[in-house]
Amino acid sequence: MKYKNLAELFITKAQRFNEKTLIRYQKRPNDELTSISWAESYDKVESISLGLAKLGAKAKDNIGLLAITYHKWLFCDLAILSLGASTVPLYHNCSEETILYIIEHAELEYVFVRNKIQLQKIRAHFDKLEKLKYVIVLEDRGDIPKNQPKIITLDDIIRIGDHEKKNQADLFKERIKAIQEEDIATIIYTSGTTGIPKGVPLTHKNCLSAALSIYEYVPLHDKHNTLSFLPLAHVFERICGQFYGLDQGVTFTYCDKAESIPKFLKHENITMMLVVPRILEKMHNQITLEIDKQAELVQDTIYKALDFGVNYHKKKLRKEKITFLEHLAYTAAKATILNKIKNKLSPSLEFFVTGGAPLDPEILYFFMAIGIDIHEGYGLTETTAPLTVNPRLASKPGTVGIPFGHFDLKIAQDNEILCKGPSLFSGYYKDEAASKEAIIDGWFHTGDLGEFDEEGYLKIIGRKKDLLITAGGKNIAPIKIEQKLCQSHFISQAVVVGDRERYLAALLTLDKIAVEEWVHERKEDSDVYEHINKEVQQINASLNNYETIKKFAILDQELSIEAGELTPTLKIKRNVVNEKYAETIQGLF
Repeated sequence: MKYKNLAELFITKAQRFNEKTLIRYQKRPNDELTSISWAESYDKVESISLGLAKLGAKAKDNIGLLAITYHKWLFCDLAILSLGASTVPLYHNCSEETILYIIEHAELEYVFVRNKIQLQKIRAHFDKLEKLKYVIVLEDRGDIPKNQPKIITLDDIIRIGDHEKKNQADLFKERIKAIQEEDIATIIYTSGTTGIPKGVPLTHKNCLSAALSIYEYVPLHDKHNTLSFLPLAHVFERICGQFYGLDQGVTFTYCDKAESIPKFLKHENITMMLVVPRILEKMHNQITLEIDKQAELVQDTIYKALDFGVNYHKKKLRKEKITFLEHLAYTAAKATILNKIKNKLSPSLEFFVTGGAPLDPEILYFFMAIGIDIHEGYGLTETTAPLTVNPRLASKPGTVGIPFGHFDLKIAQDNEILCKGPSLFSGYYKDEAASKEAIIDGWFHTGDLGEFDEEGYLKIIGRKKDLLITAGGKNIAPIKIEQKLCQSHFISQAVVVGDRERYLAALLTLDKIAVEEWVHERKEDSDVYEHINKEVQQINASLNNYETIKKFAILDQELSIEAGELTPTLKIKRNVVNEKYAETIQGLF
């Protein structure tokens, strides 16, 4: 393998790129971006790692990192890894209950937290956490309690580390040399739509095998500027963004607020971004909402140009013959309309990489029409993220692509996807029973249902535990229908229900801004329920009869992480939703 461990990857690239910018971030909302070079980043990582060791942290320790995605995450993660310890990431929006469970289960003695808000979630339980030695606060705005023996700031750690450098100049590199590829690099607790989270230990070899394989299908280079927004606590952004990006020498531009994404994409020379489908759905809805505000003639012209683009790319990807007139029509549409749409979104953006949930093919074609490629892939925490991806210039919408060369995939008789390979975990942390259930004869049972097409592209057809079985015996994967419902400008979330029932129904939440604008335009003539019903009927027209939504209920507020209805990665906790809205659901049947 190219590197023995992840820390070696970082120091090798830091020596190569030196004064090149590694990080860009905003100190305050309206500030210009601040840049940090590879050399400066190396200096920070070394100081934090040495400071941690002076506090008593050592190789093989599990060290927690509770923070939103931003530049100091990278420093702390690499510092922990350089020590030979394991990073245990925690989502910034975790409940206190989950945080306490992970601290105790992973036996964390040291936990990094971003600020006072995260500190308070742990500080309130200091008396229960007997093994916890230090909570290290990354941002001290003068509001961090003083003279508390378990609380220390990152600035204190760096000062300690700077002093250690003077006394032991080679200690940092010596520790890195001692880290073996089979050592555990991280334990990621799956957010899980059911039950308590399970710890997934991943070795340096797992992470390197996964991260370094991505170049095969989605090549990057050191001129790329990636917008980092998804949670670094999740395996997708950490492996496919952070570690792969480090290997390729990209610049990371950190964005910690969803509302800042449009500004960053438009003005900060972003060339690529990792996203979940919901982000693309919202962008698509916002663009089409703006189009729908135009005069009818202008709308027709824009949508005709988009049709030219969509049809052109459909033919191209299906390897069908494109006539001279079709090529000419698309070229003219790009020059007059489609390039303007893209430039309004992001003049420099080349492509998105998406995963975590299925993406509707029509949305993919829409972005391709305006000049932005999308690479849809598939993976799990247990596989260290990437299992399959749609390669550049060989994408197949409606699928999650082809398997990476380092993984073997097969489909079981019940359509469950099974896999094995060098980036597969060896078993759940302290959970032998769950490990034996998940890995049988060396094959990991993903819990996802899929099928290969004639060209070897994988299509996800549902989640084994999520399947609805109607009274008529039809097996239905609800996510496909939910996805289509959320294509409406007016529907923000959808949960399809109807297990063992004669028909399907749905719980919907509405996009308040879109609904308010619609009501404002129509004034008194604005029956919102009837309008949503028309939207649902339009979507039903694209579904098989047994998949159509016969009834729906509109919920008063959106499902949220805080209410326990969504995981930190925004997946629906169906058991929680079904229980919480049992009476509403019963009324639909």
